[in-house]
Amino acid sequence: MLNFQAIRWKYPRNVGSGFTLIPKSSIANQDSDQYFLELATRLKNFDVIINHDLPHLLRGYLKERLHKAQKLQIRMIRKYMNEIERISKLYTNTPNNLANQKLRNELQLELNNILNELSQYLKDLEPKARFINHLKTQYFHYCNIAEYDLDIINIIQFLERNFIKDNPHVRILCSNDILNNNNKSKLNRLCSELATERLTNRKLRIIYADFSYCSFVLSDMLILSSKNKQIPYEPLTKRLTSSSSAAVRSDEDVINILLIGETGVGKSTFINAFVNYLTFNTLQQAASNQPVALIPVSFLITTGNNFQEHTVKFGNFDNLINEDFDHPGQSVTQYCRSYLFALNHIIGKKLRIIDTPGFGDTRGLDQDNINMQHILEYICNLTRLDAICFLLKPNTSRLHIFFRTCLTQLFDLLGSNARLNMIFCFTNARSTFYKPGNTAPLLRTMLNSLSINDIPFKKENTFCFDNESFRYLVALKNGIQFNDEENKEYEISWSTSVNESNRLINYICTQLSPFSLSNGWQSIKHAQIEIIQMIRPILETMRNILRNKILWKMDSPNKSIELYPQVISHSSMLCTVCKRDPFQLDNFWILPDQVHDFRNACLVCSCTQNQHISIDYMLIYKILNNSSNYQENEMNDLLNRLNIASVEFAYFLINVAHSTTEDPFLVGLLRMIDEEKQICVEKTTNHLNLELIKELEKLIGTYKEQMNQQQQQQNNLEDIYEKIKTVSEYPIIHEQIEAIRQKRKIHKNEQQQHEFQVSENAFHGKIYLSTPC
Repeated sequence: MLNFQAIRWKYPRNVGSGFTLIPKSSIANQDSDQYFLELATRLKNFDVIINHDLPHLLRGYLKERLHKAQKLQIRMIRKYMNEIERISKLYTNTPNNLANQKLRNELQLELNNILNELSQYLKDLEPKARFINHLKTQYFHYCNIAEYDLDIINIIQFLERNFIKDNPHVRILCSNDILNNNNKSKLNRLCSELATERLTNRKLRIIYADFSYCSFVLSDMLILSSKNKQIPYEPLTKRLTSSSSAAVRSDEDVINILLIGETGVGKSTFINAFVNYLTFNTLQQAASNQPVALIPVSFLITTGNNFQEHTVKFGNFDNLINEDFDHPGQSVTQYCRSYLFALNHIIGKKLRIIDTPGFGDTRGLDQDNINMQHILEYICNLTRLDAICFLLKPNTSRLHIFFRTCLTQLFDLLGSNARLNMIFCFTNARSTFYKPGNTAPLLRTMLNSLSINDIPFKKENTFCFDNESFRYLVALKNGIQFNDEENKEYEISWSTSVNESNRLINYICTQLSPFSLSNGWQSIKHAQIEIIQMIRPILETMRNILRNKILWKMDSPNKSIELYPQVISHSSMLCTVCKRDPFQLDNFWILPDQVHDFRNACLVCSCTQNQHISIDYMLIYKILNNSSNYQENEMNDLLNRLNIASVEFAYFLINVAHSTTEDPFLVGLLRMIDEEKQICVEKTTNHLNLELIKELEKLIGTYKEQMNQQQQQQNNLEDIYEKIKTVSEYPIIHEQIEAIRQKRKIHKNEQQQHEFQVSENAFHGKIYLSTPC
């Protein structure tokens, strides 16, 4: 009989977290369960490692990785605490019940999965911790390159400029875990040489630069110093050339597939199934190993003549920030995330599947548009696309209206040539004998109705799968039994899906040319994205020009207000409803940028999303004791040029890109007037702000006149790009654009963090997920 309880305990000398789970000493007899006794002991050992040994060895480094180990430990303990007592009560009431034994077996399987994940994570982290501690004993300073937000090609330059400069007493050993494991003798020799030099020169500072967790490609270990002759190493130009070309080769060796589909079509399940089909040739092989679970799986399955229901879960639900299973009808995937894994049967090739939020969201077309805008912005951070995969179900009665909109917007962004990279995949196709079924004529009709002609939809670029065989595999792993007929049916289903998966990869590699997303690419949708990010810099620049004109005329002709953009590293918005307290700058009152953190909803206030404005940077204002860099006529000229550019951009967004029915520049100007009026209500010394309101109202009048004139003349796409380039080069705007670009770099790094990579160990039956190294 089981009789376990959670108790608080202390390690000797307060080592560890101070909490674990052990059985009562009074029940440690023939009735106690050996498995849970052993598990309690392992938990105790893990607690010492995670909360005492590792922090001591890491010396404050790799905090994020240590935190993940702690989260896995907490997850294990919570599961243990929540379930042990329940099982104990069941055994007490009905000790011989078969259902109790099954429940115990299921719990044991789940605990083993978590335990194995934690064990493997510690297996990787412990050697690194001991290595860092060993470096410390040899007088090395440890530096994790991933902690610096750097361009790939600038990392070496950054180290040389910031750590070495002209200092002859600095040495930097650059390496990573892969190089260290492949050539331990070289690592030991270099470390020993540097440590010996440190003994003879106490001024020497030696640094180990760890490239293990960043995307920079090191072809070999190298040592940086101020004098190349002291310690031989490759010249900087050669290193940059070789590493850059390696990065290019690496990018060429990755197949990028953008996956798009309606909410509920099963994109996440398809990704899980697809990687398993590429990993295991037969269902028997998959069942005898550990399935790949890139995305956590949760579904209901019924078995037997009485339709017994089972809730099946598989994968890690702890870090589920990108998946929402709690709101049926809403897209489960909340934002784009990519999954990268090696193709076992094509040496040197990797496959990146980019999962996207589903269209047809129950939150309406507005949410669909938000999701689509996010997809388009994500694409803009890529260098190439090999295939655009539309995921559908066979035998559907209709295609969602947003499917057409989605296609149109993609072509607007990528151009008509993107049609050659389109493929169509059908899920759950076993019921239609692995054919598209009734969906085929609907899809063909819709494709023919588009302005883009000759979109291929034929056998060569159409692939039919059965996600149910993957669900069957997961159910087996959860101890659910099936009859012989079902087993045979799913074996055939698995084999068919494996063949389709291999055919898809072969088609992309041999029949399609990658679609380049280089810097020179132009399209209506791309221009739209560029213009949208310029709206705030243009409007804020115009308002500040008016401020300086007013200062020059009415108050302080020898002073000017300057804007200093400050990049916001996280996802932030400005609430248009929440009250902001103005601050005084000379005799002007200004509303500060009061940033709200935003994660699918505002974390600061309860205002709706449409009452928030997304911002990439905060504006800092400074008063300078010199007149503006622009004279009055120059200020008027710049103001007029920006006004004309705003008109042209607004006309393009409304009438060419069709991205909005409202004029975003006019809306922005009106919002600025409302802000100034709010200030004037609150502050009595407001004569400069009152004048600013008048000037903004005049600006709106001029804007409307120019918009009427714009109706008679339309700029082509090339003119729009030229205007974008001209405006972005104005000094007063350039810094704000640069801040936005910095935010893009941060966003790109976030994309990499949202990418999960499956190590090559996956193809030996063990799956390890990690962010890219």
